[in-house]
Amino acid sequence: MSGLPLRCAALFALGALALGALTPAVAGAQEVLTLEALLERVVATHPVARQAELARRQVASEALAARGAFDPVLSATWDVKRFKGIGYYDELDTRLTAPTPWGVDLKLGWERAAGQIINPERATPGEGLLSLGLSLPVGPRLFTDERRTALRQAELADDAADAERDAALARLTQVVARDFGAWGETSARRRIATEGEALARFRLVAVRTRVEAGDAAAIDTVEAALELERRSVQRLEAEAAEEMARLSLSAHLWTADGRPDTLRADAEPGEVRLPAWVADRARAEAVVAQLLPAHPAVQASTARWLQSEAQRRLSAVQLLPSASVELSGLAAGRSIGDLPSPRASGDDYKVGASLRVPLFARRELARLRASEDRTRQLALERDRVRRDVQVQLARALLELRLLGEQLERQGRVTAGAEALLQAEQRRFDSGESSLLLVNLRERSLLDERLRLAQLGARRAYALGELAAAAGTRQLPLAETSP
Repeated sequence: MSGLPLRCAALFALGALALGALTPAVAGAQEVLTLEALLERVVATHPVARQAELARRQVASEALAARGAFDPVLSATWDVKRFKGIGYYDELDTRLTAPTPWGVDLKLGWERAAGQIINPERATPGEGLLSLGLSLPVGPRLFTDERRTALRQAELADDAADAERDAALARLTQVVARDFGAWGETSARRRIATEGEALARFRLVAVRTRVEAGDAAAIDTVEAALELERRSVQRLEAEAAEEMARLSLSAHLWTADGRPDTLRADAEPGEVRLPAWVADRARAEAVVAQLLPAHPAVQASTARWLQSEAQRRLSAVQLLPSASVELSGLAAGRSIGDLPSPRASGDDYKVGASLRVPLFARRELARLRASEDRTRQLALERDRVRRDVQVQLARALLELRLLGEQLERQGRVTAGAEALLQAEQRRFDSGESSLLLVNLRERSLLDERLRLAQLGARRAYALGELAAAAGTRQLPLAETSP
């Protein structure tokens, strides 16, 4: 073989080797954006994340309002009556009431009444009458009442709001991971198509050189030119698809001050790795056991059931007779120090009692039955949600496990296709094959590399699905701590 054909054969061999040696990363890229960094940015600035936080803060305000039912209250009244020069009465009554979470209200009061015509039961010493006592529920209301039930329900609603926020962020994570995976896939397709086009152009030049040297048929030039056009079309399609994917991903980007943002022009997707624990069934089951109780849907359904259970207990209490006792010690004076000790108080006290007995209790009975039915309904919903989350987690883990196996096998298939191309190239160089077969082998290798890129992009999809199934805003890349 002459020197020129030998040089052409060497060019063909170098081109085939270059196809397998080119790496997916673009040299000189100024920014490699990883999925973790992207999600951290989106969760911090996306309007959905901000709306979820605002909704949670609204419910937290309602919980604060419910706690306000136990705030101390200071009240005062002043009544004066004068008519035709006669001062009938001049009455001042101040009260400080301090509710407690145990249903007992502490009460401190000071009253002063003076005048020419005054009701004897309202009369007080000249320095005023001081009282200190408490109001105590007797019976079932010692354990729960309307105020404590409202506070409990508000606290549970606060927990449910936290869960709803986390669920919204998990759904956002799923969408962003999906779009990141699409961007990674289309970026890999564009790189592979660009490489394929460059190799087809390289081969066309080499074929023309061989035809001019009389070492190849002129029809091979047509074959090489057609292959170049075919790959140019594929490259244009890949570039358009990548641009569409970039636009979709840019829709999730916002600045810290709430303005829409875009991907940098030189940004390239970083590699997405699968968690190491996914392939180990025992470790995966342990991770699921840790993730399941913290899932937002499980927490929200549990909170709704507990709210209904609190209402059911209150309805049961309202069905029973209720009583309360109020006891206060009395003393003349203006300060608490003027009050005598309980043992020395003697007859200076004030006592009151109240009793409520529903006779037919139809309203209370109906409310109890309705709350019991709702509690049972929400208990069933809680169990169903927990089971659904468990199944979703199992499916997401199975998808990740199968994806890991597929990636491993597809890597071997791609390596085999590359070996076949090199072998076909050697046969072509020795005159035992045709350019058509070389092109077919090269197309096969490009297709296998595309499938490998698609499986690589599915890692982002699968991790997003796992994050959504786990109800977390962060990708579960590492095994959680017990």
